[in-house]
Amino acid sequence: MAKKKKKQKPKQGHPARLQEGVVSLDRVKVGRGLDALTPQFVRWFSENRDDPELALMVLAAVRETLGIYAEVVGLDKVTDFDPPKLLAVLSSMIEFEEAENPDAADNGLGTMIYMAWADYVEFLRDAGLWEREAESLEWFRKSLEAQDPFAGDDGIDENDEIDEIMASDEASQAALAEIAAMPISKLGRAFLAWTLTEGKNLWASLPASEFLETAAIALADQLPPEVHESRRGLMVAVVLSALESVSAIKLPEQGKPERGVTYEDIMQHEDADSFEPNFYFIQACLDSLLEKPEGGDDASLEAWGLAAFWIVEGIEGNPHRVADPRDDQWSPKVWETAHVRMHELRVLGLIEDGEAYSVPTIVRLAITDVEQDLLDEDEFDDTDLDAMFGPDDDEPKRLKRETPYTGKVLQLKLTLKDAKPPIWRRVLVPMDLNLGDLHDIIQASFDWYDGHLHSFYEGGFGGTSYGPEIDDMDYQKNEAETLVSSLLQQEKDRLDYLYDFGDNWEVRIDVEKILDADGGQLPRCTGGRRMAPMEDSGGIGGWEAKLDILDDPTDPEYEEVQDWLSNFGYEEEYEIDPAYFNKDEVNAHLEFEF
Repeated sequence: MAKKKKKQKPKQGHPARLQEGVVSLDRVKVGRGLDALTPQFVRWFSENRDDPELALMVLAAVRETLGIYAEVVGLDKVTDFDPPKLLAVLSSMIEFEEAENPDAADNGLGTMIYMAWADYVEFLRDAGLWEREAESLEWFRKSLEAQDPFAGDDGIDENDEIDEIMASDEASQAALAEIAAMPISKLGRAFLAWTLTEGKNLWASLPASEFLETAAIALADQLPPEVHESRRGLMVAVVLSALESVSAIKLPEQGKPERGVTYEDIMQHEDADSFEPNFYFIQACLDSLLEKPEGGDDASLEAWGLAAFWIVEGIEGNPHRVADPRDDQWSPKVWETAHVRMHELRVLGLIEDGEAYSVPTIVRLAITDVEQDLLDEDEFDDTDLDAMFGPDDDEPKRLKRETPYTGKVLQLKLTLKDAKPPIWRRVLVPMDLNLGDLHDIIQASFDWYDGHLHSFYEGGFGGTSYGPEIDDMDYQKNEAETLVSSLLQQEKDRLDYLYDFGDNWEVRIDVEKILDADGGQLPRCTGGRRMAPMEDSGGIGGWEAKLDILDDPTDPEYEEVQDWLSNFGYEEEYEIDPAYFNKDEVNAHLEFEF
């Protein structure tokens, strides 16, 4: 990595000036090597750049700086150099020149050199002349682009912020500490170490999918527990791809993995100079995690668009509040899937903890394309835009019955597990509904807003799982294709329901009776007890703790819990009554849904 040095005058002068007036053999070797490549480089430059007349100027800059590198480090061929050492020489030379001659900075000396080298590196890559690992050249190219202010998007201020961080050891170390503490960075270091030790022999002997599955099992303790089991293979795949992209590891098609040029920067993460590869590692992970889904259904694209919109809101300083009720333009499935995406980013450390989806500064700087992808309408056709933002005319989630239901009715008792005193609801459910409908009934019955993942289990938790059709979620059966009556057929039949894989609300579903339809509203609630816990309250234990705090205004956390309540729209003077239950309110929700 380039060494950031204080801008002060070196005591012994720059290596290029130690033998002023003397042409060294190293410089002669560089000159002859570049002379031989000049015709080929000029042709390449004419085909790939707007101003072919600049080709010789670019080579002149490369000739001068590569000559300095050859004198300091040594060089055999102009197509075979050590990228980290060369970057250190370039950085040192530019800083020396700018310290000696302030006009050099104003005239863009550094920019000119980095741009010239970026051109030369691309030429070596395209012409197939590079004699070392391709990964090391790609790392060098990205490092040069990070130094070049014209390499990024037009007019983006984030580059200036990154440059300011990189220019200061103190700022680089602070930003590096923030990155290193992220769960996804910890996973990256653990995966890197595992792949180069226990996983080294497995790389060549296992198919990629099996290697990733094995890695996910081996690194189970390093994966955030909130990451769903079905997503763990994807997480390690994202991390491995990012490690390779920043040249922390070499993954040959044949043979064993080896350390890459930035291995020490990722593993040690202590020196300020390690900021760059760690930053680009986070950026590579984000690029994969935020990539627009290909080949998914409309709901998947719509959920991606909604999550991306929330990220943009976070970047702009107006983060979406997690507890906000679902907007009617989004279906429950889309709303839930978008929250799943955001929760996944949160447990990886890429979204801040708290009541809103705030974006950490370092993540804001690392996000390269989500906002542009979301706002660039040329990327989407009308079908895509309808999927993301809904059709022009709102459509109901399900059609209302045109004639009253006359079949059999299940009387179900929904009991919230571990709640003391008990919290339960009694509901009447037509037997022609599916499990997706039953999910909506449970949500309405407990006054939850359907913002998290859920699943049904036949045969107890750990049995056959049923859930919505969501990309990368490994439910065994589709709830929308499963009738309630196929699982609940007689008295004492039972299902289990899990909502919010973080708070883990577990609901036991018992068949109490099989009834005939009576012509009344269906589904409907006929009884219940106590107020249901509020969303995102931390599970049964967290909810009960909040109730205890609200009973004691002198509790040091009282104001904090009051602020939490205000996010749900409750005024400060509102008193939570855990004994409250009103079946008419539940039925109003059910009538709206059905």
